[in-house]
Amino acid sequence: MNIIFDVDGVLLDSMSVWENCANRYLKKVHGIDAPPELDRQCATMSLVEAGTYIKELYPQIMMSPEELAEDVAEFIREAYWKVPEKPGMRKTIRTLYERGDTLFLATASEEQNVKGALKNLGVWDCFEAIYTCTEIGYSKNYTEYYDEIAKRIGVPCRELIMVEDSLHSMKTAKKAGLTVIGVYEERSKEQKDEIRKVCDVYLEKLEDVLFQNILSVLRCAPGDARF
Repeated sequence: MNIIFDVDGVLLDSMSVWENCANRYLKKVHGIDAPPELDRQCATMSLVEAGTYIKELYPQIMMSPEELAEDVAEFIREAYWKVPEKPGMRKTIRTLYERGDTLFLATASEEQNVKGALKNLGVWDCFEAIYTCTEIGYSKNYTEYYDEIAKRIGVPCRELIMVEDSLHSMKTAKKAGLTVIGVYEERSKEQKDEIRKVCDVYLEKLEDVLFQNILSVLRCAPGDARF
């Protein structure tokens, strides 16, 4: 079974690293006091999309959107590499890997950051490939992101399972035809009811996927099962 995992909020307890990240970066690196809503506006964007948006707001920054994206990634890198796992993550990933499932990563974070964090936690070797929004060229707001991942893996979207915590990403993945497993994340708790309606399977914690009959059902009827 091909299972794709979001990283922040699903595998890594890294959401705090991203809190006010754009504002902190602009203040420390460029001496710009950005309004508080800037981070909320950037929250569902890829780093390059956020870089483009910031560049439009502050054209005095003499960097391209791509350079801004990498600079922000580097800005949080040291902290990101030290983030803890979400409860039960290592056990869950290692068990699925040893069972023979093929695991992938799909994330708005940069590969170097994700690789460093997951290597420190001992599970980087469990993943077949990582698909970042920057490298694919689309954020998770676009079905083209998932279409391209399916193309690279070599299977139709309906044969892919996406494990997510963000509502906007779940909606797009479902629209693209993927089966979606939603996982509870504290920062998305106010959207919990809507998330449950969107996803095919909802988990209170990631490791629940090992103790319910979820994956065996999905193996028989991908895209059709509802829990």
